[in-house]
Amino acid sequence: MWWIVACASQPEPVAAPPAVVVSDPAADAARIAEIERSLPRLAVSLRDRLSAAIAEGGPAAGVSACSLDAAAITAAFGAEHGVSAGRSSLRLRNPANAGPDWVRAWLTEQGERNAAGVTGVSRVVEADGARVVQILKPIVVEPGCLLCHGPADALVPDVKAALAAAYPTDAATGYAAGDLRGALWVEAPFEPR
Repeated sequence: MWWIVACASQPEPVAAPPAVVVSDPAADAARIAEIERSLPRLAVSLRDRLSAAIAEGGPAAGVSACSLDAAAITAAFGAEHGVSAGRSSLRLRNPANAGPDWVRAWLTEQGERNAAGVTGVSRVVEADGARVVQILKPIVVEPGCLLCHGPADALVPDVKAALAAAYPTDAATGYAAGDLRGALWVEAPFEPR
């Protein structure tokens, strides 16, 4: 009986305070720079694959390369660098490219506009008790992009057919050169793998 009373009178254990995430601006900048140095490889890989497909078979072949190869290129980049990566837009061609909440919030904040003056994101945030690097670079519509992303009534018939076949819910037309098309984004654990 005594031990029951003694146990009952013990104070409730106090939960340990949550771990404090200490920001180190120099370490943050170094990790951001490390990831940013890898991003051009992803952009160049995507652009090279698209350019090669268009050179081989015209813009409709570019649609095929985007629908079949872009996700694989992005996934391989993510696996190689230990990051999550993608492309997103307010006008999605592929609904699977919606991106995480923070990317959608940035896109919504920017809105439909010319890309002049648009800046991206390079930051370290706390998410689910861990430090995470978030980097986002704007994608600007270049004149060559208009072959598949220009006004719908200006697209050539084989591109229209390829888009309808690969992307039945396509919303990614109607752009002009210089418009903000969307974003290339990367999210990574603060600590390298």
